[in-house]
Parts: sequence; structure tokens; C-alpha cells
Amino acid sequence: MYQSFALAFRQFIFLLLCALPLSSQAASTKEAPLDLSIIAQSDALRPYMTQQQRVDYIEAAQLIKQAESDIRSGENLQTQRPSTLNPDKDLKPIHERGEQLVKEGQAKVRSAQQQMIELLTAVQDQQINNQAVAAKKYNFELIEQTYPIAIEQAAIQTLENCRNSGYTNIFYDGLQIITATQSSKAAPKVHNATYDTFIQADGTRFSVKVPLSLKLVKDETTADYTFQYDNESVFEGEKVALLAIEVIAPGTGSEALLSVRALDLDTQRLISSVLFYIADASQVLSPAAAAPIIAVESTTEATNTPTTTAVVTTARTIPVSASINDQNQLIEKLSSLATPYLFEIVTIGDSAAQSILVADLLKDTLLKNSALLLVEGDFIQRSYLPTEALSSTATATLTITSNADNYYTMIAKAHESDRSIEIGTITLHF
Repeated sequence: MYQSFALAFRQFIFLLLCALPLSSQAASTKEAPLDLSIIAQSDALRPYMTQQQRVDYIEAAQLIKQAESDIRSGENLQTQRPSTLNPDKDLKPIHERGEQLVKEGQAKVRSAQQQMIELLTAVQDQQINNQAVAAKKYNFELIEQTYPIAIEQAAIQTLENCRNSGYTNIFYDGLQIITATQSSKAAPKVHNATYDTFIQADGTRFSVKVPLSLKLVKDETTADYTFQYDNESVFEGEKVALLAIEVIAPGTGSEALLSVRALDLDTQRLISSVLFYIADASQVLSPAAAAPIIAVESTTEATNTPTTTAVVTTARTIPVSASINDQNQLIEKLSSLATPYLFEIVTIGDSAAQSILVADLLKDTLLKNSALLLVEGDFIQRSYLPTEALSSTATATLTITSNADNYYTMIAKAHESDRSIEIGTITLHF
């Protein structure tokens, strides 16, 4: 039905475009000619019309079709001449009738064209507004917090998100520290303190649990990897979420991004994401890098002599905010597919720590602002299978390619297809 509707719509547009020069030239000289340029964009604007707008547009096209028929009939009447059989026939009433038909047809055409212009202009304005909203929808600013408060708030929000998604079993398996030089598990003191924070946030719900000897095991028949742990029988048949807690410090200073996420242990799907910017994460980073010291001159009030004060400065390596440009709203279109893809995010062109940071930023805003299904294959790979290739559950990849000046391009590609779609861009602001 939709295909027949679309075909009929295109036929009307073709007819209309063919008729436009005629009807424009025939318009009354007393009225200013209409600007018909937007009608040529009708095919591009049609997907953004509401059902009622499509009906109104087709009715206007039908009115033009009828009016053009009246104009042709009127012109035929105006061209009638006396025949050999009836040379004295009075043709004045016929010519007048023809003239009237032409005028009425021209008025109908102009009226219908005006309706089309107004309708298409409204659709175009709405499209521009929607694009502006969509362009801002995925933009975000990182909230700054001290580490103790950040990890506490992240624990509370993450556990609430998991419970709201139907997970009463939430596994804590440690905290990963990612720096410019390495990725490793946190020291026992930090590990235990983080666990205590989540236990305290969990309260009397007893959702947070520790999987014993959690590891990935490869099925030799299917080559798929699944999580296994010693106390697995206790949770058989129940939904289990795994916490993915990372402190990411891509620079040489003590600033870091706290990323607390949760994923489904079986499907690898992302469930929750909470991010905080930590200006000084030295208490969890090991070792904490010293910041360079720059000498700055000041003047004492008493002697007016210059003195030197040590000021600690480092270039910020974690963005304050990010702008995501998805002008054609392709994220929304991918989100609304009847058979949704499971997307993994891959970053190209950055250092390992920066790649993880950018991927976590994008996961966070896509999870919160779209219906895209995201999988955490990259986290599982680096945390549980660093030396082997992981067979991810993803069916598509969103590739983020680094360009100059903190500018990235996003390209989506289904795994079973050779085609790719450029989604838009990401710009990081420092």
C-alpha cells in the first residue's frame, strides 16, 4: 500500500512539474508570480510530512490536474472557428465560456500552488527545527566532581538503572585503571574501597555480588566465548549484570574520567552508563604523574621586588564537552529499524587510552538519547581476553575515526554488508 501511495505521489509531482511552466505563464498579470522553487523539493521533503500533510498535498496536486484540464478545454473553446456547414454560427458565447474556463482554471492552479508552497514551507521549517534539536540532542558536558563523591553517585545511579532494567544480580569484579602507558586492575586498597562503596549504595537490597573466578571460556564447537564462574549455579536462569568500572587518564597528569557502566553478562548489551570528570584522581591512579611547574613572577607589596611563585599547570586531556553532528538524523533512523542492529564502537587513530575515552563518551550519550543497541565487546576484550580475538555479539560497527583538532567522523557498517553510512561528526571541546 505504501509503495502504491509513493508511486501515485511521484506521478502527481511529475505531472505538476510538467504543468508548472504553463500555469505560471498563464497566471494573472495582476498578481505577482509565485516562487515555485520549493515545489521542486517535494520529493525530498515528502518523508518528513505527516500523514495529513501528504493527503493535503495530493489533494492540491489533484486540483491542479483538474484545473489544467479546464484550462485546456477553455483554450480549445477559444480557438473554435466557424465551420463550413455553419458559417454564421455565433461563437462569442463559446469564446467567452472558454475565456471563463481559462481564468477559473488559472485561479485554481494558483490557489493549489499556494497551498503546496505553504505546506512544503511548513514541512521544511519543521525539518530544520528537528535537525537543530537532533544536532543538540547528543551533545553533552561532563560533570566535574571529586573522586569520592563521583564514585558514590555513580554507584547509586548505576544500581538504580540496573534494577529498573530488571537486574537483581549485579556483579562486581573490580576496577580497571587505564593510563597512556598501560591498563591494569586497581590496587587491592582501591578495589576494596570501590566494592565497599557499591555495597553501601546497595543497602539492604543485596543486589551486588562477587562472581568467583569470572573468566571467558571458548566453546570449541561454535568458537563463541561465554562467561563462566565458580558460583554460576546459584544464578542459573536469572538476569545478571556486570559492572564495567574504569578510571581513564590519557594524559600525564592526575585528571581522569570515571566511567561506570553495566552490561548484560550473557548478551554483552550495555544497560547503564555514568560519567564524571575528576580533576585530581591521584588517589586511584598508580603511580600519579607529577605535573610540570612553570615559574610566574609576582610582586611583593612591601619591597615591590619580583618573587617567583610555583604554579602547577597541565594541558587538559579530557574534554569539557562534545558536539555531535547528525544532520540527517541517521541515528534515529538506525534506532527505528524493524530488525535492530547490535552496535559495537571502534575508535581509530588515537592512543589506546584516548580511544577508550572517546568510545565511552559516545556510548554514554547514545545510550541516554537514542534507542540504539550497544554492546560492550571492547570492554570485555581488554578486560578478560587481552591476547585473543573476541567473537562479539555485535552485528554492526560504529567506527570513530580521529582527524585533526579533536574532530572525529562516525561511520556505521553492518557486518553482513559491504556498504557503510557516514553518520556525522564528533567534536571534542577542551
